[in-house]
Amino acid sequence: MNKRLLSLDAFRGFIILAMIWVNYIAGMPNIPYWLEHAGPKADGITLPDLVFPGFLFIVGIAIPLSLHRSIGRVDAALIGRLLWRAASLMVAGLVLANAYRYDPAAALLPRPVWLLLFYVAMILLWRQGEQRGYGFWAGAALMVFVLASFRGTLNEEFSSPYLQHTWWGILGMIGWAYLLCSAIYLAARGDGAVLMAALAALIALYMGGTAGALAWLPRAVQDFVNVPQVLGSTGANVLAGAIVGRLFVRGADPQPEGMALHAPRLRFMAWFAAGLFAAGMLLRPYHGINKIQATESYTLVCAAIILALFLLFYLLIDVWELRGWTVLLLPAGANALFAYIAPDLWEQAAALLHLPRLWWPYLESGGAAGLLNAAVMTFVMMVLTALANRLGLKLKF
Repeated sequence: MNKRLLSLDAFRGFIILAMIWVNYIAGMPNIPYWLEHAGPKADGITLPDLVFPGFLFIVGIAIPLSLHRSIGRVDAALIGRLLWRAASLMVAGLVLANAYRYDPAAALLPRPVWLLLFYVAMILLWRQGEQRGYGFWAGAALMVFVLASFRGTLNEEFSSPYLQHTWWGILGMIGWAYLLCSAIYLAARGDGAVLMAALAALIALYMGGTAGALAWLPRAVQDFVNVPQVLGSTGANVLAGAIVGRLFVRGADPQPEGMALHAPRLRFMAWFAAGLFAAGMLLRPYHGINKIQATESYTLVCAAIILALFLLFYLLIDVWELRGWTVLLLPAGANALFAYIAPDLWEQAAALLHLPRLWWPYLESGGAAGLLNAAVMTFVMMVLTALANRLGLKLKF
């Protein structure tokens, strides 16, 4: 890539902004149905249902940008980095999936303190530019303490008071899909036709697995990772992003400039989005468009919508160079992991230090006031992320 793909940073920031706002309005009364997650049996999607596929797609776009130069030069160091990144996300996802059942009566620490220590450990381990020095090893030791000191209540999902795996959480699912698609990209040597075939294979993996074709897998494997959903449809969403990301890697030949560079990219993205949407609608009769089940139609249709939106960002920012409006998005796009944890960081700090909760009551009353309250809090979290950037707290797993 000749220069930084600003549209990807801005689009990542946009997805983060949408995630924060959607999380604040989750469960809010008196709001339009299209701002609520679709139900577990729904055949369709709403605006919040696009956020997770957006995350997956931008993870995929970034894979060729970071790995293309390593094609043909896979070594132990590269494999170690991939495993570290995936494992970091899996551990974080596991902790956050258990966090809601934290039992302060049985644990050593109050819940806000425990969660804040978890986030401090994340920051020390993932701080960008941090070498394996004292900060990193302090973060590792703190993370071990956090994991070991967890005690939780029991319920239908969890049968142990200790950290327990029932599912990998959002971050853990991203970690699995990232690891799988990175391996596929390197094995395919970035070849577009091979990646397209792999995308079809992952969709087939979901459909076959859902139909019982993977019943031969040991129960331990099926309990450890939901192969059809996590590796099949979720992986397919990331791989669709990787297919787009390969448009932006620099080849050995000199790159054209202007529309000679942009036109083929725009044309491919438009046709690919149309193809993904058509495939998703054609497959819809099998399992419907359902987020909870991560169906093949949900994956393909959402990837098409996200790609169409990214195409618009690329057109505005990198082709037409209209960039002034991205000032709020770029800091979060450059520090997405910090932005991801910023709302809960604030929530736990507010609980511990008795800080104001930023016009919080309107979140419970809902309606127009609640939506505006959520927008204000989202803006504050974006500003907090920008401040973290200024202080050098940039996270990179």
